[in-house]
Amino acid sequence: GLIADFYAGVLVIQCHTPGMHNVIKLLCSAFSDALGEKLVAVYDKSSKALAKHGGTVSEDGVVWGKMPVEHYATEHGHKFNIDWEKGQKTGFFIDQRENRKLLGHYSKDKKVLNVFSYTGGFSIYAMKAGAKEVHSLDSSARALQVCEDNVALNSLNIDEHKSLQEEAVAYLKSDLSEYDIIILDPPAFAKRASARHAAVQGYKRINLRAIESMKPGSLLFTFSCSQAVDEKLFTNTIIAASIQANRTVRILHRLTQPADHPVSAFHPEGAYLKGLVIRVD
Repeated sequence: GLIADFYAGVLVIQCHTPGMHNVIKLLCSAFSDALGEKLVAVYDKSSKALAKHGGTVSEDGVVWGKMPVEHYATEHGHKFNIDWEKGQKTGFFIDQRENRKLLGHYSKDKKVLNVFSYTGGFSIYAMKAGAKEVHSLDSSARALQVCEDNVALNSLNIDEHKSLQEEAVAYLKSDLSEYDIIILDPPAFAKRASARHAAVQGYKRINLRAIESMKPGSLLFTFSCSQAVDEKLFTNTIIAASIQANRTVRILHRLTQPADHPVSAFHPEGAYLKGLVIRVD
């Protein structure tokens, strides 16, 4: 019932149960003891999560310490502005950091399309690894502005980056053959088992549209963060999309969440993040 993401001194917490939120002062004391001088402030972002529990009212804001005037976090040497106030979840998706690092290994001299880019996590890794050009696509103007701020924060050439404020599903109908690498990292299509079928159709649709027009030899980094869709079902969905697109694909990597997002042996749904890197021929 508790998420706690640490961004260079600022701990952003999100309580998903009223019981957890009731002991927030105790939590802050425990975090202070554990992190010591590293902890500057604790920001509570629980209002939306708690609103699902009828009658539970919470306001987002600082609950411990004092926020720094200027702030950015560093991940594998890459700098990021974290929009914890208005951004999704706690402001960033730390669970993708090793997969972003892997993208960097493939990006040199490549043209990259980052779909559902949010604030540009994958985009920054591709650019710093020497990508020829990177396009970040998202429906949110605010997310794309933070993405462009991150490009500047990392002293990257803004001329090698383009923001596309588009609806992803519609954009994927266009010809994508100019790209060497495409990343599909959509929000969760299924938050519960009852939505599994619709989610599978959604994953199949976006991957089919990408695979159909990708040029031979290009790479697709594709993900699902829906816990109701397990790794086998997700893989089978991508294979079905490839068959329908009449393309030959090879799986190069099977991706998951990092070690600080462990999976209980008694709760296999905890393996919520799964991904594939496939070569499309």
